[in-house]
Amino acid sequence: MMQFFRTLLGVKGERVGQQVVDALVELDPKSASVAQLRVMEADLDKAGQLLTRLRADFQRERKEAIEARQNYERRLAAAEHMSRQLDAQTDPAQKASLETSLSNLLTQLESLQEEVAVEEREADEAEALVAEAEAAYREKAKALTEAKSALSKAERDMQRAKIQEERERERANKAAEVAGLRQGTTSKLNVAVDAMTRRAEQAKINAEAARMKAQALTDMSNRTKDHMGDANIEAALKAVGSGGGTPAIGLQDRLARLTNKATDAAALPAPNPNLPWPNKQG
Repeated sequence: MMQFFRTLLGVKGERVGQQVVDALVELDPKSASVAQLRVMEADLDKAGQLLTRLRADFQRERKEAIEARQNYERRLAAAEHMSRQLDAQTDPAQKASLETSLSNLLTQLESLQEEVAVEEREADEAEALVAEAEAAYREKAKALTEAKSALSKAERDMQRAKIQEERERERANKAAEVAGLRQGTTSKLNVAVDAMTRRAEQAKINAEAARMKAQALTDMSNRTKDHMGDANIEAALKAVGSGGGTPAIGLQDRLARLTNKATDAAALPAPNPNLPWPNKQG
């Protein structure tokens, strides 16, 4: 049971770690790319170090295989030489000695044959490992080169996109400014026209109010002087019109009127002293 929980927590931890990595990558993709390149470079360095060790091992194994083969070939040649000597030897004691030596040499050759096979097999295996390591190293180097190229291309694309975005934003701002200037001019003109119209209307209203005030004051003055506001007098005046005034008097008429007034004055009786004030008639 405890092993189950440890495994479950491990899986959960891996998922949480992956989610954190994904969030960081989404937050700053450039830094994440640079970090990934560094990881790939470190991995390539490790692969290079491993390849170097494998090549050294291969060189050692190859040298040992070559030395084992050369030792075997030299001893085989010696055995063949002793065999020819044994065939040509007529002395029984020498022949017996050669036979003993040849038997020992053949025993060594039989042992060396297996040793040579092992050394050559190890050398072949080391060579195969070197080939695999070289292929892996080339793949990692290619992947790193492509990743760097892709990052450089992405940075160039992002830079071009940023420049294009700035150009489009500038173009949009200029278009907005032009539209704003046109709209602003029209708007300002409309505001000016509206203000002038309102002023003209207000002036008309003020003029009409002044006219009505003057008319009212004039009518009141006429009513005060002529008929004191009497409706009957006003109607009568309107009926007779303006022709009911006193006709013009000539010079002779005026002189005669004055003469008559003087005569009338002389004919008046003398004032009565008993009256309380002069010229008072009873």
